[in-house]
Amino acid sequence: MARRSVVELSVLMADRMGLGEHERRLVELAAQLHDVGKLAIPREIVEKPGPLTKEEWAVMRTHPVRGQVLLEKAGGVLREVGVIVRASHERWDGHGYPDGLSGPSIPLAARMVACCDAFNAMTSERPYGPPLSHEAALRELVDNAGGQFDPHVVQALIAVKREATSIRLPELARDAELLVTAAR
Repeated sequence: MARRSVVELSVLMADRMGLGEHERRLVELAAQLHDVGKLAIPREIVEKPGPLTKEEWAVMRTHPVRGQVLLEKAGGVLREVGVIVRASHERWDGHGYPDGLSGPSIPLAARMVACCDAFNAMTSERPYGPPLSHEAALRELVDNAGGQFDPHVVQALIAVKREATSIRLPELARDAELLVTAAR
């Protein structure tokens, strides 16, 4: 379901944030399965090349709940992953879906997957526009930290990208640190 880089980035962030083995595994599975509910959405909506109508968006926004239902049926650890999948489209500021959760009431793993998925979406070829550079995508995450994204998660993603690449991000790192300080 998920693009490989979303999974890899999520696992690197889990390591960076010092998650235990069980939590790390949940993050990895949630990153792989966060959009599994789209299997229950009509293909013409999921694959529509242009903007979705209001009605189509209403259907599309049901995919996190549908994903949770599918994973609950599987049972075991996937039941735990289902809770994360359901919350993977929530926003730090409470304006996400399906439940309007905000801040720390959103599972950390869901906040991590959401941030990594957004980064991947911004830096990948899409029908609606060219990819952003990694630096521009990270700037977008910083600009939306405290709104769409958890500032701590954004800071961790910047740290992971700095460690994994030769990207020099002193201004972004400073801005992310200021956001985390302000969030305390």
